Amino acid sequence: LGENLTIDGLLETEVWIGDLLHFPGCSLRVTAPREPCYKFNAVMGLRDAGRLMMEALCPGFYLAVAQSGPIEAGQTFTLEPGTRGLRVSEAFATKRLKHLR
Repeated sequence: LGENLTIDGLLETEVWIGDLLHFPGCSLRVTAPREPCYKFNAVMGLRDAGRLMMEALCPGFYLAVAQSGPIEAGQTFTLEPGTRGLRVSEAFATKRLKHLR
């Protein structure tokens, strides 16, 4: 199971795998860049939506629950840096290259 979460002010180039997003009632850990699939194209209503997302290098990212609790629309969050090994944008670029081969 999963939910979609839209946040403002945080780009893939500024987020690292392992970073924590702290909301007032919960914490979420960045785990990986999001990858488009056929469902994404269907939801967007555009046959090439996944390809366009890959070309733009703006995938978004997956989050895992680090501390469970409620979250509500409009809440602010703070970013706690994790280990600085790999940015979301770098991980996505690597996956994109594998798809192009």
